[in-house]
Parts: sequence; C-alpha cells; structure tokens
Amino acid sequence: MKTKIYFILFFVFISVNSLSASAKLLDSFVLSDKISNFLKKEKFFNHDNINVIIRTPLNKKIKFCQRPIFSILNNMHTIGLFDLLLTCNQSKYYLTVEVQSKGEYIVAHKYIRHGMIIKESDLKTLIGRLDNLPNHAYQKKQDIVGRVSVRDIFPLQIITSFMTRPIWLVHINQEVEIIIQGNNFTISTKAKALNNGAENDKIRVKTNFGKIINGIVNKDGKVIISL
Repeated sequence: MKTKIYFILFFVFISVNSLSASAKLLDSFVLSDKISNFLKKEKFFNHDNINVIIRTPLNKKIKFCQRPIFSILNNMHTIGLFDLLLTCNQSKYYLTVEVQSKGEYIVAHKYIRHGMIIKESDLKTLIGRLDNLPNHAYQKKQDIVGRVSVRDIFPLQIITSFMTRPIWLVHINQEVEIIIQGNNFTISTKAKALNNGAENDKIRVKTNFGKIINGIVNKDGKVIISL
C-alpha cells in the first residue's frame, strides 16, 4: 500500500514539474512572439522571416504582464544580439534578445580574380542564417554585377561590400574635362584629377591655373562643377 502511495506522489510530482516547465516555455514563446511583432511593426528589418530568442532569464513578474511595452536601448542596425527594455505597470526590465533570420545571400560561384569586373555568372545565391553572415554581406546579385573585385574571391566565399568597388570613370592624375556651370553660363576646360571617382562620386581636380576645386563625376566621366 505504501509503495502505491509513493508511486502516486512521485507521478504527481513529475506531472506538476512538467506542467510548470511547459508553462514557462509557453510564457517565453508568447513573449518572444510579442517582441517579434514589435520589431516587424517598427520595421527594424526588411524581411519577415525572423526568430526571436530571449537570452535573459525571465523575471516571474514579467510572466503576468499582459501588455508589455518594448523599446530598443541601443542602435540596432543588424540582426543578432541587442538589448531591449520591457516596461510593465511602471516597472522596467532589461532583456538581452537574439534575433535570427533566414534568407538569401550571395557567394562566389567560381574563382574571381582581383581587378575583375564581376558578372552575374560569377555569382551564386544561397539560403541560410543571415545573422551568421559577416557585416555588409550582399543579398542581391544586382548589387554586385558590374562592380570590380578589390581582392581574390574564392568559390563559395561570402561576398561583402569590402571586396568590391565601383568602376572608376576617372583615375588619379588623369586629365579630365570639367564643366563649370553657373547662372546663364557654362565653361568647359581641362583639369587634372586628384583622386579616383565613379559615377556620382565627389572628387577634387586641379585646374591649369593651380586652383583645386570639387566636382561630381557624371556618367560620361566628365566632372561637373556647380557655382
């Protein structure tokens, strides 16, 4: 008889602990879902496929908070770890939250030599965890095609903006045509470029009179100077 009672008590103890753990898991899930909705509503991310994980152990009082108010404590530019302030009934709680995201990113389809103009056939799209990517990794092929590699890039290597540059239309020490525009007049002359420049880049040029002025490179490689 005693054995049967012990067995029943043990079963009840296990069941209560299991229910308690399930309730805690449910609380974490609900709170994570609310944080996810907050981040999407505030448009911190350009994609909806995100997963929120709360890394801070939950305070018991948080579990009874029906209408939490969230705010970001630090500048949040990328996915990954960040700090979140939760306000509930004038009480404040600090949470460390991790945001995971899945999506497309670009890798090299084949070996790309330093100095090559990158073509679409040089690239390959993969799908995976975006929060594990290096900073400034490309996610669209069109953002890379037509740019120049500034280093050797190997097959399946993730491509970042630090590995490419735009095509220079103006090179340093090159003699370029400058167009000076003012009210009701335009002057065209020659000058020496003091730095490299792509389309819409701001560069410095030195005129034949030794004056250094700033201008904008247009699509034809000419430097436009507005007075």
